[in-house]
Amino acid sequence: MDWSAGYHATWRVFRVDRRTWADAELVGGVSEVEVERTCDEDAPLLERGSMIVDSAIGDAFQEGYYRVVMTATQGSESRRVDVATLLCCSVEGDVDRRVDTREVLGRSVLYPASVTELETGSYVPAGVDCVSFCAELLRASINAPIVTGGSFVLDEHLVFDGGTTVLGAVWKVLDAGGYVIQIAGDGTVSIGPKPTDPALVLDRANARLLHPTIHHQLDYSEVPNRYIASDGSDEAVAVNDDPSSMTSTVTRGWVHDVRDDSPTRVNGETLTAYAQRRLEEESMVYDVRTYTREWWPNIFPFSVVRGSLTSVDLDGDLRVVSQTLTCGLGITVEEQSRRETYTWRRA
Repeated sequence: MDWSAGYHATWRVFRVDRRTWADAELVGGVSEVEVERTCDEDAPLLERGSMIVDSAIGDAFQEGYYRVVMTATQGSESRRVDVATLLCCSVEGDVDRRVDTREVLGRSVLYPASVTELETGSYVPAGVDCVSFCAELLRASINAPIVTGGSFVLDEHLVFDGGTTVLGAVWKVLDAGGYVIQIAGDGTVSIGPKPTDPALVLDRANARLLHPTIHHQLDYSEVPNRYIASDGSDEAVAVNDDPSSMTSTVTRGWVHDVRDDSPTRVNGETLTAYAQRRLEEESMVYDVRTYTREWWPNIFPFSVVRGSLTSVDLDGDLRVVSQTLTCGLGITVEEQSRRETYTWRRA
């Protein structure tokens, strides 16, 4: 299927059997679907959506998982695309001329993990496989299937504060190792390292996917130049005093501190190495692009889009932050992605 060319789209919505995660019965009367995705939060749920459904007056809405499916046809070829699988618990609507037109609101398949609290005193033991640990936490809370890739360990026990949710705990652990969660269209939850290979290359061949206007934004104001890490007995300080860095103490002429009294060291690093790593991470700025494009499969928050269109200021690798998918004749995607640029790197 050539996604940069035209195709004809037809739509179906299925209830999902939460035990087998397969399609169940077909849902009729769906006229509009929109899906929003974002990873720009502390413990992101990653996606949500809504559907407009016409039904008979008095028909009860059944809470559960619903899967939005597009069949794309191009010439003699047809392709099924699972666009999103959502947990639908909320509905509102209007009755007119014997038809109940409802807006059904869909939550992420991660939602149950965001409202389930861990037991007081829960912790991650030092040395355990954190990816497997997070997967097991999620499996106890959500119905969606989970796949994993890679592994990392913590050097010290990580104890969660009282009231921490399962999802909050999982993101805290994954953040320490630079790992992320992504949700596929069929609702499968993946845990693994941040993607580095591009899921889409926006070059001359794919330029027709893009709509004309591209918005850009760049902000250095929140970048620190000194990182202070303390574990209660020792303290380590990392300083960006590089005169070639636009955010250094030398270039700015002033200090922007970040203090960390709860360091989470990984893979045997010292406190000094931790402070240097964290200053490097905090020295990353985002060169943001916001644009609208046509659909391309398997691009989610945290995916990489590689641009090579200097004529429209879309160049280099950009990581997807948010998407709004509007489903109609095809799928139109309003997307925000950003290039990760470091103003300081450790030696």
